[in-house]
Amino acid sequence: MISQTAEVRRKTFRESLLDTVQSKNEVLFKAAAHLLEVEGKSIRPRCARLIGEAANPDAPLTDAHERLAEAVEMLHVGSLIHDDILDEAELRRSVTSVHVKYGAKAAVLAGDFLLARSCGLIASLGHHRLNQRMAEVLAGLCEGEYVQDEQLWNLDVTVEAYLERMALKTSGPFELACEGAALLSGQRDEVVQAARRFGYHLGLLFQMFDDLLDYASSAEVAGKPVGQDLLAGSLTLPVIVALEDPTVGPVMRRMLTPFPQEIHQELKELLFSPEVFKKSLARLEAEARTARACLDLFPESASKDQLFEYLDKLSDQARSLSPEAALPTLGAAHVV
Repeated sequence: MISQTAEVRRKTFRESLLDTVQSKNEVLFKAAAHLLEVEGKSIRPRCARLIGEAANPDAPLTDAHERLAEAVEMLHVGSLIHDDILDEAELRRSVTSVHVKYGAKAAVLAGDFLLARSCGLIASLGHHRLNQRMAEVLAGLCEGEYVQDEQLWNLDVTVEAYLERMALKTSGPFELACEGAALLSGQRDEVVQAARRFGYHLGLLFQMFDDLLDYASSAEVAGKPVGQDLLAGSLTLPVIVALEDPTVGPVMRRMLTPFPQEIHQELKELLFSPEVFKKSLARLEAEARTARACLDLFPESASKDQLFEYLDKLSDQARSLSPEAALPTLGAAHVV
């Protein structure tokens, strides 16, 4: 059960986000607010708060931490709006995508508007280092999209190439949230860098779980269309692992030549065959262990424990996707 305090915090956070994206133009505001009004996991803002608390357990979070949390959420949502345009996705967070509801022009501008507001919040924190990191993260999102395009339809793409792509597309905002929170807590550079590494590995862990869930879930559970990456020619972790497997690989390669028009059951069975799933899970669990080790410099605290619990939760949910286990009831807990 969610505590009343947590519910109040969530409500206050959403209200503050909507206040920040107010605009004189009604269409622009509605388009920008469309996904902000639908509650997702808010894991990036939560990371900012938990890392801030874990970095300095004896001091309360500041207004600066909350502005950082808002900034990374707007950065995330702005990038989602742009991603949905590029991918022609019609569903996000279980609602109609912004470009479908308001048109492509309004969606492009709404995404830009959210990114601009996010930059403004980061600038208000008064740290040149965070301004520089924000610029790097934004550039990484753009570069990651082009790296993804270069890898489309490539059945020889490696796990290492996949990780490089996801470091740009997914880990960047996590790094910003965690590094920024430690910096705002007044920590020495060694701790700030450890927080950044934690964000990097958490981002990869999160992406790997999302990739597995994409083939084990439904649009109703995921809150977005499933299997769309593969249908668009983009290979994610379980597919790449399957292609690299000496037994399953040749079968998978034939199945993907030409690329399918739908994700059929036989393909899912290959991705979740014991030999392939075990290797995918091993990659995911390795990221969880590495992320956990990044917090060694942090003192023991309830917030640090909550971060560990989230790592364990993702690992446990990934294991529950095993062919021998029933699919967990994830519901809105994994709406991006």
